[in-house]
Amino acid sequence: MLKKVKAWIDSHKLLASGDKIIAACSGGPDSLALVHILQLLAPHYQVEVFVAHVDHMIRGQQSAEDAAFVAAFCRANGLVCYQTAVNVPQFAELSGRSIEDAAREQRYAYLRHVAAGLGGAKIATGHHRDDQAETVLINLLRGAGSGGLRGMQAKNGSIIRPLLPVSRSDVEQYCRENQLTPRLDSTNLEVKYLRNRVRLKLLPLLEEEYNPGIKDALFRTGTLIADQHDYIHHAAIQVWPVIVRERQGLLLVNNKKLLQQHAALQREILRLTIEKKQGNLKGITFQHVERLVTMARDHEVGSILELPGRLLVKKNYEELMVGWQPQKDQIDLSMTRLTVPGITYIEQLDIAITAELCTAWPEKQGSHTAVFDWQMLTPPFFVRTRQPGDRFKPLGLQGTKKLKDFFVDGKIPQQERDRILLVCDSNDIIWVAGHRQAQVGRVTAATQQFLQLTIKQVK
Repeated sequence: MLKKVKAWIDSHKLLASGDKIIAACSGGPDSLALVHILQLLAPHYQVEVFVAHVDHMIRGQQSAEDAAFVAAFCRANGLVCYQTAVNVPQFAELSGRSIEDAAREQRYAYLRHVAAGLGGAKIATGHHRDDQAETVLINLLRGAGSGGLRGMQAKNGSIIRPLLPVSRSDVEQYCRENQLTPRLDSTNLEVKYLRNRVRLKLLPLLEEEYNPGIKDALFRTGTLIADQHDYIHHAAIQVWPVIVRERQGLLLVNNKKLLQQHAALQREILRLTIEKKQGNLKGITFQHVERLVTMARDHEVGSILELPGRLLVKKNYEELMVGWQPQKDQIDLSMTRLTVPGITYIEQLDIAITAELCTAWPEKQGSHTAVFDWQMLTPPFFVRTRQPGDRFKPLGLQGTKKLKDFFVDGKIPQQERDRILLVCDSNDIIWVAGHRQAQVGRVTAATQQFLQLTIKQVK
C-alpha cells in the first residue's frame, strides 16, 4: 500500500520539498493511516507534517475521547497536534444546514485557519477509493454535472488526498500490519445520513445484484469524467476573454458569441463568469445555468434572473449583464446652461463639456465631439437628461424620431439611458451626446463659423 500511495503522490505532484502538511485526523482508520504514512514519507519528500483534529461535539463523551486519543497518538509519535471543539449540532440548527454539511464546513474552516497560521500549509485528508465511489454515486443520484460526477480530486487548491488510490480494506489491513488501533465512529453506522445509507445499503446491493466491481467502476467513471471536465474547463478559460468583458463592475456575456459555442462550453463559460463575479458557485445548479442559456437565446430584452447569493443577471440587446443592480440614484439633470465659449462642469456625472467657436473646420475627436454650424443654432444652450416625450431630428434621417425609439433602435441598455446627456439650443435637441447629432445645426459647404462641443471625463 505504501508503494501505491507514493506512486500516486508522485504522479499527481502532491508533495514538494519544503511543504508543510496538515493531516486532518479524526482518529479513525483512514486518517490514522494517513498520519502514519505521511510521517514515514516526510524525510523522503523533505516535508513537515502536522496534525489537526476537530471535535464536532456530536457524540458527547465519545467525541471528547476521540480528541484525547488523537492528542496522545501525536505525543507518542512526536507530532504537533492542533485541536478545537465546535458545537456542530447547534451550528446546524442555527444555519439550517444538515449535520453532515455543518460538520464539513466547520472542519474545513478550522483546517484552513491552521494552514494559514503555518504560512500556507497543504491540507491532507484520508479519503480513499471507496469514499470516491460513494461520492460519485451520491452525486449521480443528485443529478450532478461533470463537476460533481468527477468526484474528489487528488489535488484541489491546498487540499491533497494521498490515499485516493487505495481501498478501505487496504487501509484497514495497513492499520493491522502497523499495530495502529484506530477509534471507531458510531455515527458511521447510522443510516439517517445519506452517505452511510449509500455505503451500508445501496453499494452492497449493487455489488450483490448488479456488479461485484461497482466500486472500481465508479472510481474509473469519476476518473474519465474528471479528464473530460478538465478539458472543457480549460477550453472555456481560453475562450472566456473573447466572450465576456468587464465594465463598471459588471461582467458582460456576449449572447451571440456564447451561443456559437458547443453546449458544454456554454455552460462552463457561464459557470466561470458566475464564479469570477461572486467568488464561488455555492447554490448554483444545472437548472440555473440552463436558465441563463435560455435567457441569452430566447428571453426579451430587460428580463432579469436572480441567482443564489442575490446575484442578478439582466439581459440587454447583445449581452447578459452579470452583477447588474437597479440604479439607486437616477440622474435627474435639469436644464444646465452651457457656457459658450467655455467649459461647463456636470458634477453629477463628473464630466466637462468644452465649447469652442472657430472659423475653420475643427479636427473632430470621435463620438465624444460634435461640430455644428453656429449661425443655424439658437442660443442659449443647455444640457439635460431625457424627459418623457422627447423627440429630435437625427442627422441623416428625415423627420423627427422619438428619443425612446432611437435608444431602442440603437440597442442602448436601459440602465444607461438616464445618464446620456442631451445638448439643446433654445428650440431643439441638437446632440444626443456620444451617439448622434441632430439635423439642426448641421454643417454645410456654406458654413462660415463652427461650434465644437467636446465631452470629457473629469479625472
